[in-house]
Amino acid sequence: MKILLFDIGNTAATYAIYESGRVLSFGSVKNDRIPKYAYKIANSGTKSQLNVVVCSVVPKLTSKLCMSINRLNNIKIWVAGKNLPVKVRHKYLNGNKLGIDRLVNAYGAIRIYKPPIVIFDFGTAITVDYISTKGIFEGGMIIPGPKISFNALLEKTALIPKNLPFPRQSKGLIGRSTYDGLSAGILEGWGALADGLVHRFKQESGHNPRVIATGGYAETLKPYMHKIDIVDPRHSMKSLLILFKDFVTGKKVR
Repeated sequence: MKILLFDIGNTAATYAIYESGRVLSFGSVKNDRIPKYAYKIANSGTKSQLNVVVCSVVPKLTSKLCMSINRLNNIKIWVAGKNLPVKVRHKYLNGNKLGIDRLVNAYGAIRIYKPPIVIFDFGTAITVDYISTKGIFEGGMIIPGPKISFNALLEKTALIPKNLPFPRQSKGLIGRSTYDGLSAGILEGWGALADGLVHRFKQESGHNPRVIATGGYAETLKPYMHKIDIVDPRHSMKSLLILFKDFVTGKKVR
């Protein structure tokens, strides 16, 4: 059985191709390329059924993806929150407003690790979610992400050049050029933000939760975060695969 996994965010999607118990491919693709990319893989001539499993926070793009591959034979599409239910107990005031990506991440974390758990997902937005000792999604935070903040700073300031690349390394807290200062601010600043929030979550919960970081910027920020237990950019993919296996085949996978 071949499985194509998509975790569609606001800017890009993470994907993985899984077959015979192993990951064949893992990467990311810009949102405007997702329908064509999915069609290319789905139409690659596989003789076995292809299961396309989607977690998405962009409904219009989900519809386009489904339309692009629905006409192919031997394809089954599973959309988290639709025909692939995500059964996580939560205390969110309006469950319909809770992002499906956060629920999928929570589902996988509960299956892989022992609660309590804090999950940082570093994407266009940073979500920070808390799962209690009883495995209940208590809620969390939504914070503007590193890239969107960096872009806003370039756009709104008169003297900072508009063509600076997003920083990938900091030379330390004391930047001696505009770009070094920006690099320190984004990388050291977001690292300190994460560490500070871990401390506050521990204080407020009265527990010592396992802390997981995932998302597109998790690896970039890894050297600047010191209170994170696990940095796993593939956590969302693993969670989506576990969800699919649990619901569709009834097999528990790790």
